[in-house]
Amino acid sequence: MLQRRRRALRLACLGLALVASQAVAPLRVWSQGKPPAPTRPRLYVMDCGMLTPNTEGVERYHVSIAEVGETRMPVPCFLVAHPKGTLIWDVGVIPDAVVEAQPQGAKAAVNPTVAAFVQRTLKGQLAGLGYSPADVTHVAISHAHIDHTANLNMFAASTWLTTRAERDFMWAENNPRVNPTFFDALRNSPRVSFIEKDEHDVFGDGRVVIKAAPGHTPGHQVLVLNLVSTGRVMIAGDLYHYPPERTLRRPPPDNEFNVAQSAASRARIEEYLKATKTALWIEHDFATIAKLKTPPAFYD
Repeated sequence: MLQRRRRALRLACLGLALVASQAVAPLRVWSQGKPPAPTRPRLYVMDCGMLTPNTEGVERYHVSIAEVGETRMPVPCFLVAHPKGTLIWDVGVIPDAVVEAQPQGAKAAVNPTVAAFVQRTLKGQLAGLGYSPADVTHVAISHAHIDHTANLNMFAASTWLTTRAERDFMWAENNPRVNPTFFDALRNSPRVSFIEKDEHDVFGDGRVVIKAAPGHTPGHQVLVLNLVSTGRVMIAGDLYHYPPERTLRRPPPDNEFNVAQSAASRARIEEYLKATKTALWIEHDFATIAKLKTPPAFYD
């Protein structure tokens, strides 16, 4: 009798284990693959490094260290998941391959006045959300400077949204502000889609719009999101670097590609923000980026 009871108990336990494994299997498979398309746009803010400028690197923006306070500049990357596709916006300052080769984090000089440090790969952060680079249908950068383009080659199979002016700038001879090895896989890409107008509606519903803001570079652009719960947000690239540039109405840096054009873009964008009641996120502002949600949390 005791042996029959033990045998029955073992069979019961085996049955529960099989039921449990069947119950969790769909979740395990889903977590390892691409997540289903959301019913409305989502924005994920990822950590792609930190810049540490020296005094000259701060004051080039016509602000003082005292006015700025926190001088460090975050380097965020943004993933927009939309019912019709995905968009990656700005792709970091140090390539993932370099970061992976240095487990303690990778350091690099962006220029003589700014150093960069990266601890996490972009690919790893995407994987944590269930995406691979192959799942990203569209890629766009605010501009082609080194601290926004490090992993662009990763998205050579995505539709690249750019202006002709910025593309020409990326491969211009003797251009110290770019690193063509970051994006050489895109040079002859058949998947480039040139933006010809002031605004480009990425998915055709007014929720994800790329807007021209030239001056910092020839084809500098900003990303405007109209999210259902969060509302309207502009991710401003390098239109500004520190908030006092904006609040104190300081002129653009002297080393802009076109200072007058940059000033005009700032004025036009400020009018747009006011008219459309859109919040502005300065990508390199430490306080702004530090308070944003981190993955897997998102804005929608």
